Amino acid sequence: MEAAKTDVEIPDKFAINFLEMSDGVKLRHIRYDPPVSKGKLFLYPGMNTLVLSWIHVLNGMSEAGFSIDYVESREKYTAKISNKDDFSKERMIKDCEESVALLGLAESDYIALGSSLGAVTLLHCAAAKTVNPKHLVLVGPLIKIKMPFAFKLLFPFTNDWTYRKIGKVIMQKIVLKKYTNEDADKEQKQKYMLALELARAVRLKKTLSSWNGSVVTDDLSKIDGSITKCYCIAASQDKLHGAETTKFIADKIENSEYVDLKTNTAAHRKPIIDLMVRINGR
Repeated sequence: MEAAKTDVEIPDKFAINFLEMSDGVKLRHIRYDPPVSKGKLFLYPGMNTLVLSWIHVLNGMSEAGFSIDYVESREKYTAKISNKDDFSKERMIKDCEESVALLGLAESDYIALGSSLGAVTLLHCAAAKTVNPKHLVLVGPLIKIKMPFAFKLLFPFTNDWTYRKIGKVIMQKIVLKKYTNEDADKEQKQKYMLALELARAVRLKKTLSSWNGSVVTDDLSKIDGSITKCYCIAASQDKLHGAETTKFIADKIENSEYVDLKTNTAAHRKPIIDLMVRINGR
């Protein structure tokens, strides 16, 4: 059977709109307002991540009575943008800061959840004290963003056509096979396959180029653990996001905790929902 070519359907209980950044780019925003809010969650997913990856968390946290703001960064296919717009690291960090301000979260206690590049962005913001959640949950954070050598060779020739015909095929058949563990986590490869189907090649090209070589190490000691409590979430059976990297980051941040949920799927389902519900009362 042919794989689905669309993202997951978003339940009607969630409102969908767009947040306009200071440079005019509009980021898709998914919102849930419960009758009585028991807590607040700001979710900033990783690069090219689909709602499919987080739908269980969105549903679970809404059922737990949380107000939810899910914001998708500008490289995603949902953003209202042109290929002439800015994809620099600095601009994408500013997007996160502006989103928190536009949503009125700055003066409230909330949980910020980020994965991969979203986690790195939130780390930079927390170090600069421009985003100050009470709890920061980091799923598979990265120390350094590094493009594979083969990507660098292909980048000068990358456009939407070459991506569809060559780049996407290479990543789906070779790269994902190397970096996903189907025996431990069958769902991970499937959601990454779909994300590659829906990706906007030029946006990803510019994003990877601007973040390539970026390191977060120097920022870790700048995070004030008395303001923001960090939870570094590892999935030790995940080949793509090494648990040793997550442990290193946890050890460098004041007053942080390291939590191993074993698989990528567990880090996107009930175990992480239970964690956030538990820490909300602290």
